[in-house]
Amino acid sequence: MKHNFPRHRYKHGKQRKAVDIPTFKAMLDKIDLVDLGKYDPLTIKSFLALLFWTGLRKTEAIGAKRHKYVCPPCSRHAEPIVKYTEAIPGILKEDIEIQGDIMLIEAVARKHGNREAPLELWIGFPFMDLILQQWKRTPPKHRVWPISEWDSWNLMKRIDKKKYLHWFRFVRITELCANPKLSVGDICSWTGLTPQTINAYMERSGRFIKRTAQAMREEYEATLPFK
Repeated sequence: MKHNFPRHRYKHGKQRKAVDIPTFKAMLDKIDLVDLGKYDPLTIKSFLALLFWTGLRKTEAIGAKRHKYVCPPCSRHAEPIVKYTEAIPGILKEDIEIQGDIMLIEAVARKHGNREAPLELWIGFPFMDLILQQWKRTPPKHRVWPISEWDSWNLMKRIDKKKYLHWFRFVRITELCANPKLSVGDICSWTGLTPQTINAYMERSGRFIKRTAQAMREEYEATLPFK
């Protein structure tokens, strides 16, 4: 399957800045003013809320068809290599469950990732009501977010031309990596990523630098006379 995505998918550069609750709320409010075509505001708002809190890849949420792509010749192989992506159904009605004040979300990890257990989100988080409403109105055995890959990209650009859906994943994983209470294993389990990739995110988050800076301060303070 051929996708007609633009060649320059990061026209405005890769976005690195984190997003806080008020900024994200303003983004959701803007959806009411955007031409969504065949989609209604709740579908799009709840979809973005899901990405905001979970950091899932868009296709882990909305699904993707199997399609062919070609790896051009390079130093590792002289001939083009034809490969196929895996088909993924996305999150179905049955993949979400409520247990007390926790929403459990089964989401298949893509790109050879591994996620053994469902994600757990506290329903008291802001915007969780949007996800809950969308899930409740979804018919059994149907996708909770029946959005095509192309439409998801196009709609995001209408909401904010500088942002792209993978930005939510980058922001969430970076914030997880900045939290000293979370181990590499914790974050791997949530994201489905490898320890090597998580370590790279930790470097970007400044976690190692902050820990080193704190250690330097503690070492110096230990040399000061006791007061």
